[in-house]
Amino acid sequence: MSNNNGQSNNGFPQRGNTGAGSMAFAADGESTAVLRPISLDSFAAPMSADEIRSIERAPRRRLVWPWVLAAIIAMLAAVAGGAYWFFQSHALPGVTLWGNSVVGKSQSQIADDIDAAVAKSSVTVSYNGNTAKITLKDLGLSVDSQAIANEVLSAKRDDAWWQRYAFWITKDVSTEPANPAAADSSELNSRLSISEVKPVDAQVTLNADKNGFETVAGQQGQGADPEPVAKAAVALVETLGANESKTMNVELKSTDPAVTDKIAEQAKATLDKLVKNPVTLKIGDHTIATLDANALAAASTVNANENAKLATGETRDGYVVFSADKLQQYYENSIKPTFNTKREDREVIVNNNDEEIKVLKEGHDGISITDGADANIGTDGATLLANGGGSLDVQGSIDAMKTKTTKRHVVVDLSDNKVYAYENGKLIRTMSMSAGQGNDRKTGECTGQDLCTPTGDFTIWLKYESQDMSGNLTLSDGSTESWDVKGVGYVNYFSHTGCAIHRIATKTAMNDAQVAALGNTSHGCVGIGWDQAEWFYNWAVYGTSVHVQV
Repeated sequence: MSNNNGQSNNGFPQRGNTGAGSMAFAADGESTAVLRPISLDSFAAPMSADEIRSIERAPRRRLVWPWVLAAIIAMLAAVAGGAYWFFQSHALPGVTLWGNSVVGKSQSQIADDIDAAVAKSSVTVSYNGNTAKITLKDLGLSVDSQAIANEVLSAKRDDAWWQRYAFWITKDVSTEPANPAAADSSELNSRLSISEVKPVDAQVTLNADKNGFETVAGQQGQGADPEPVAKAAVALVETLGANESKTMNVELKSTDPAVTDKIAEQAKATLDKLVKNPVTLKIGDHTIATLDANALAAASTVNANENAKLATGETRDGYVVFSADKLQQYYENSIKPTFNTKREDREVIVNNNDEEIKVLKEGHDGISITDGADANIGTDGATLLANGGGSLDVQGSIDAMKTKTTKRHVVVDLSDNKVYAYENGKLIRTMSMSAGQGNDRKTGECTGQDLCTPTGDFTIWLKYESQDMSGNLTLSDGSTESWDVKGVGYVNYFSHTGCAIHRIATKTAMNDAQVAALGNTSHGCVGIGWDQAEWFYNWAVYGTSVHVQV
């Protein structure tokens, strides 16, 4: 019997009751929940506005892989950019120094490695039971580690961009750290107790005119041969300290000087080029000085080791080393004192062809240098010398000199029997003369083939204050004319056939008026009075133009 709660009289639920929340018991006493039937009508009900807004605000699921790809690309770009930035100041991939990898090292690191290898590169040498450790420094050799490191850093920089960073494309910098042939044997001889006759270096010196250079031959010596030891030390440096030397025996030989005759000749050639194409100092476009042979001699030395480390302020062109300090000192002591702020004009003599034949006064510009503008003449000049020439601009002002010309010209008139001296077109002196015997006294014409004064335009090319004149001449009629006159004064040759204007060749003094009355008596020369000849000799300088006319 059951009651209204779906329970039997014994208190257990009836199995057939399916009301909501009812429980049924299986035969094993476990209860089983019976759910109320679900109506599908509830799913068809429209959503409220709040429910719609809630759905719109819900996060949408997005694709992830494009962002991952972008991150990878950005990371690769950052790595590439970092590598590019890094290798701007470090050795590029594939670069080696003497076969040793230096990839990724900075210039200072490479230079430090070289310096460390140089310090470590001692060679054990032996001679007659004496041993010693010898370094490059002991052999008088130095290594310019900074220059070599710079060469390493520059390797592959000119290649295509993709080749620069390709590690499989290699570039070995093989510049010899030092020149073994330039090794000095002095320390080697001393350490091994070898009696030495020192060699004498060849020299490059100024020539006698101090406008160029000449060489003085060197002399051989006798002692230990340093070159094999230097080669062994260089080989150790090129391992960058990875190897150590074995003991080597030293041999004796006739030793060449460090600066051989050949090296001196090459150094002379370098200096000769700078004499022909000198470094000039300029204010604007105006040259105020040149670094001539004297300046080069004062500021340069010859160093047989082309790879020697330069001191501060030094530059090099081959075997010639220029010192900025010495050049500055030469400028201060020998060039700058020649500058004058006040202009002095130049004065010259020219002939009738406007050719400059004598300088009466060199003159100079008025030069004012801005304070401190010439403080780096030595440094900048040494750089230009090492590069083979050029010009150096200096701040300042110029009052340029002018050139005053005086034109001198001589006219010999065979019909007037006069010699006329002109200066700047103005007649300044008239002198009587005696011409060649063959010239007609009135017309000046050459009446025969012999003993005539030639006509035309000439210049005075040879002068003697006094000369003995003698000669023999066969005339056109077969006769012979001879002369032998001692001490002819103030001779001015104008023709290359031997004709000159000179003091008339008489044994006693003859003045201008006496010459006028004499007639033509010479063998082709022009004779003038003793009272005129010295003045004319001093006035008619080399190159003075002479016009002879009838």
